[in-house]
Amino acid sequence: MNELLARLPAHQSSRIAEMVARDPGIVDLTMGLPAYGPPDIVRAELALTLAGQGAAAARHDRYAPVRGAPALLAAIAGLYGRQGVHVDPDADVVVTHGAAGAMFLAVLTGSDAGDEILLPDPCYMLYEPVVAVLGRVPVRVPTYPADGFALDPERVEAAVTSRTRMLIINSPANPTGVVCPADLLSRFADLARRRGLRIVYDEVLENFSYAHRHAHLHALAPDVGITVNSLSKRFGMAGWRIGWLIAAPGFAAEAAKAHTFGNLAVNHVVQLACASALADPDLDTRVGRQVRQVRHQGEAFVAGLAEIPGIDVRFPDGGFYAFADVRDLAGRLPGGAAGADRAAGDLVAEALLERARVAVVAGSAFGTTSRDHVRLSFPGRPERLDEALGRIAALAAGTSNQIPRRA
Repeated sequence: MNELLARLPAHQSSRIAEMVARDPGIVDLTMGLPAYGPPDIVRAELALTLAGQGAAAARHDRYAPVRGAPALLAAIAGLYGRQGVHVDPDADVVVTHGAAGAMFLAVLTGSDAGDEILLPDPCYMLYEPVVAVLGRVPVRVPTYPADGFALDPERVEAAVTSRTRMLIINSPANPTGVVCPADLLSRFADLARRRGLRIVYDEVLENFSYAHRHAHLHALAPDVGITVNSLSKRFGMAGWRIGWLIAAPGFAAEAAKAHTFGNLAVNHVVQLACASALADPDLDTRVGRQVRQVRHQGEAFVAGLAEIPGIDVRFPDGGFYAFADVRDLAGRLPGGAAGADRAAGDLVAEALLERARVAVVAGSAFGTTSRDHVRLSFPGRPERLDEALGRIAALAAGTSNQIPRRA
């Protein structure tokens, strides 16, 4: 058995989601799954292609090109072009199995076993396992609630050693909602050039940037930047597993080679179906409308959370997660005094699941400085968010035993 793999815990959100699937009475706020789904054009193109009527329909049963279907590569480049960012579809892009696949390729291609990879603490829960299972060394750079969990360039530089090869930045950040504005991103790029690093820039939530205009690293620093993105959040199609990596041509070529060894290619027919949607500029308007809808219901949800005694939370600068400090709520629970062995976030997440039947992710899943927090996803159906608020309020009031045990 792989010893590195055996030491890693299971993906917490996936584990809870499996539990929720067995009990639909649980309100699941763990996964970032928008209530809207893929655009109609994606489903229509998929049906046409499978029926042998779409563009290149007769070829969809063959392996896709390693880098991706030309139509999708062109559509990805066009998406960035509409935002003023030049991307060469033939040299800069590799289509991957979601953003997770792009992240795996980025770390594999840009570092060797034993190299150090800098990660914010807290950060998305898959970053450290990806780094560790590849035999690299994850090094956490702490961020703190008092600073809004913003990543500090001075702390990053202090963590750099002779073995450091990469820094992972996520903007808007999951779970904290922090957005990295262009001036700060430029400082990180300068640091990377000075210290001989690359930056892996996860921008899957780019459309959900509220406090600042989203900054594209490929526009600011294509020499040191490796962009990771996908259609999962943009089009609400996480299960379709279409992502991509954008980097300088030499890096992209090596990433494509690694992709060949691990996966050969990504599902061809899905690539063809998605290409038409991504290439349609009219859908940018649709995406903007959906972002406004998510923001509106998120603002209402976070306002409701903030009224519950024991919860300290504010609306995020970006993304669609509420990251709530629950120390006071933990103290209100029977036997809920947090300590060195039991973090407030763990206690509250456990109580919410067992007594209020609301599934959230404990902050300890993301790092050490967020152990007093829980993450709650808010892009789902509004009625489920309202139900969750009522159940969380009942837990805080000590009346959660009145919640039915089955839906």
